Amino acid sequence: MDKLSLLKSVFVFSGLDEQLLSRLTGQLKETKFAEGREIFSEGRTADSFFIVDSGEVIISKQLGPDQKKTLAVLGTGSVFGEMAFFSDSPRTANAVARTACTLWRVERNGFMKFIADEPQAGLRILSGLLQVSMDRLEQTSRELATIYQTGKIIASGKRLEEIAQGIQYELLLAIPEADHAAAFLYNEFNDDYDPVVAPQGTKEIPLNHPMIQALLRNTSGIMLEDCTLAQFPLESFLSGAKALLLSPITKGGRLIGFLALWNTDKKNVFKNSHCLLLASVSGQLAEAIENLRHQQEERDRQRLKNARHGY
Repeated sequence: MDKLSLLKSVFVFSGLDEQLLSRLTGQLKETKFAEGREIFSEGRTADSFFIVDSGEVIISKQLGPDQKKTLAVLGTGSVFGEMAFFSDSPRTANAVARTACTLWRVERNGFMKFIADEPQAGLRILSGLLQVSMDRLEQTSRELATIYQTGKIIASGKRLEEIAQGIQYELLLAIPEADHAAAFLYNEFNDDYDPVVAPQGTKEIPLNHPMIQALLRNTSGIMLEDCTLAQFPLESFLSGAKALLLSPITKGGRLIGFLALWNTDKKNVFKNSHCLLLASVSGQLAEAIENLRHQQEERDRQRLKNARHGY
């Protein structure tokens, strides 16, 4: 996409006349990154921000020596790197090319001169950048609130089915774009994935089902904006889905289950932020499921023991 067309499509620059946008294109410098290449890292000096022309960029936060938390996956038209840019502080996150991508780099000195020369346009741009930052903070707050609630549910000591129902409720509350949710867990005795919470009549999904194979290949999750384009047959409980999110629950490289959210009315309703939230909840469950199953087995054994003593 040429510079002018790209700026016209970016929310931050919407409303500016073409003459001003044409001047602004002079501040854009094209940079290309191969898949997996670092764009900037946490702690580095921020002297520019970026606009995605093509490809995808992962924004992440370092949590420990070997652990990162994905904060966002950004595509064409997204702006990133602006927060540290304006606060004159070090980068607070990492940016890596998820795919081969083309970016437009905007350097501080030239951009600030443009704003000084065009104060009205500059105010509009700064307001747009502030809105982008506020939207991301709101997204982070929503995710933290959901993770807090689902964490409380997991730690409640309730039966696995009740925990799954509580998580289903929280996910549908946090992602209102979905009107249905389900959770499946692997059953080692039947070698399939059993519905723990799902629409009535939902059946087990065999290990060799193409949807399971797709989840094994796509460990970061699957987002289908249009289910008619699915590369695998949808199960009967998903037959009416227009848009779909799937998030694998993995432990030690094994697929021990998955979460599903879908919309039966509209296509193109889900965002990458929804995938990230679902992945966070899947991660919580992955850490807890083994303990939850042990607790469930112990309750069942105790119930059986009490029943025998009752005779």
